[in-house]
Amino acid sequence: MTIDIGLPEVSLGVLLFAALQYLASLWISERLKTSLQKEHSQFLEDLKWELKVREQAVRVAEYLSLATTLKEDSPDSDYRKANQLNWELAMWLPEEIYKKLACATTSSTIENSVATVLSVRDALLKEKAGTLTKQDITYHAPGIGKNC
Repeated sequence: MTIDIGLPEVSLGVLLFAALQYLASLWISERLKTSLQKEHSQFLEDLKWELKVREQAVRVAEYLSLATTLKEDSPDSDYRKANQLNWELAMWLPEEIYKKLACATTSSTIENSVATVLSVRDALLKEKAGTLTKQDITYHAPGIGKNC
């Protein structure tokens, strides 16, 4: 017994195979595009977050520098700037970090300010904060370096 496969049946099989191959390549291509778009979007979100963290770190540094040097005779503009920075940070920083920041600015010790810098650094940078310690942070004041 012989099976007769006609020419139209073979071409139909080839056409179906070609169509399936084309559809499969489209599906894979779309999946790859979607995956790359998702990865790209996540990268951009991470980049935006990192930029926001850096901006806030600059504000914390500026605020600490200004608030720890305010004197009774400081100009009103310094007090306005300190309050503006303070309130901005109150809106963004985690509660425990903001409380440490407030304590550091009302206490005149450098150790509190340095500890606050490290706490804020840890809160903002998380796993990227590294191993910076109090001994690694410098502070500038009149007479610094005279004992070197």
